[in-house]
Amino acid sequence: MVYVMLPRIYRTEAEIRKQQITTLKVFNANVSELTEGIEYQVDFHAGENDFKLIVSLGNDFPNEKPLIKIIPVIIHPWVNKDGDIISAPGLLNFTVHSDLGRVVQAIIREFERNPPPLASEYGGNPVVSPSLPTSDVEKSSPTYLMNFPSSSNFSSLGQIAANSSISVQGLYFPELNKLSIKELKSLNENIDKQDNFLLELPQIKEQDRMIDDLICQMEELAESNLSKQKQLEKLRKAIEFRIEEVTNQTFETEKLHNDYKTLCEKFSPKSIQEELRVASRKADEDSEKFAELFLSGEIDVDIFLSSYIKSRSLYQTRKTKEEKLSEQLDNLEKAGF
Repeated sequence: MVYVMLPRIYRTEAEIRKQQITTLKVFNANVSELTEGIEYQVDFHAGENDFKLIVSLGNDFPNEKPLIKIIPVIIHPWVNKDGDIISAPGLLNFTVHSDLGRVVQAIIREFERNPPPLASEYGGNPVVSPSLPTSDVEKSSPTYLMNFPSSSNFSSLGQIAANSSISVQGLYFPELNKLSIKELKSLNENIDKQDNFLLELPQIKEQDRMIDDLICQMEELAESNLSKQKQLEKLRKAIEFRIEEVTNQTFETEKLHNDYKTLCEKFSPKSIQEELRVASRKADEDSEKFAELFLSGEIDVDIFLSSYIKSRSLYQTRKTKEEKLSEQLDNLEKAGF
């Protein structure tokens, strides 16, 4: 089996989560940790009130968007009746590539530029979109509870305002306070003027600006990725070459390792002892063979003496070496080696 170790290119989910928490502390002041890695509090001041944002990170964060709650509860198109921020552009478009710190920073800046009224100042009654009847609010998706009214439903403002203790135009469109009755009637009767009025709202402009910024960022990211295509292809080929080279070297190493094991077994003390035993036995058998040939008259005295003496000497030499090696191995075994 071949194991190839390559540099780690991608960060783990735990590292990405930690980086997201770091951006929260970098882009925002007065951040305190309520539960390590899970819940954080961001204090800020808007208008005449002090607020707290409670940022809760689920187990699947940043693959899922964070939960952000504002205390005390306010009246704002981004916030539902429980104080949960659900319609902020940064939250609606949140992905694993978003910066948690920048999202929270944008929310705080919105509240600082347009200080929202407290819900308690209006008896805690929730404010809903004029495009939805009050009785149907709870049946609607929470994401759309605080959306701005569309131009097609703009004419219902008067009816909603008449049935509510809260001034709808003051909450949603403070710009309407600057218009005269005549201008309001003209606006109410002209769809084109309604569209133009909505396009000039600061919230819409801010959302359009954020969308444009996101488009620019995505275009820059796409161009950056395309510019690195050749470099990545070159690196990919280099990695493939390295993998092939490592694979070949691994096979060669395994072959050399097997050869080494074979030689270790062949020249181990036990193997040498056994070889000496076999060789001494053969030399002894050869000397006996020469003696038998001499006694049977098949060889003369000179040949017998030279051959027999040589065989016996070789036998004695090998036998002596085998006995000494056996004694040494026994001593080593007794010593615990």
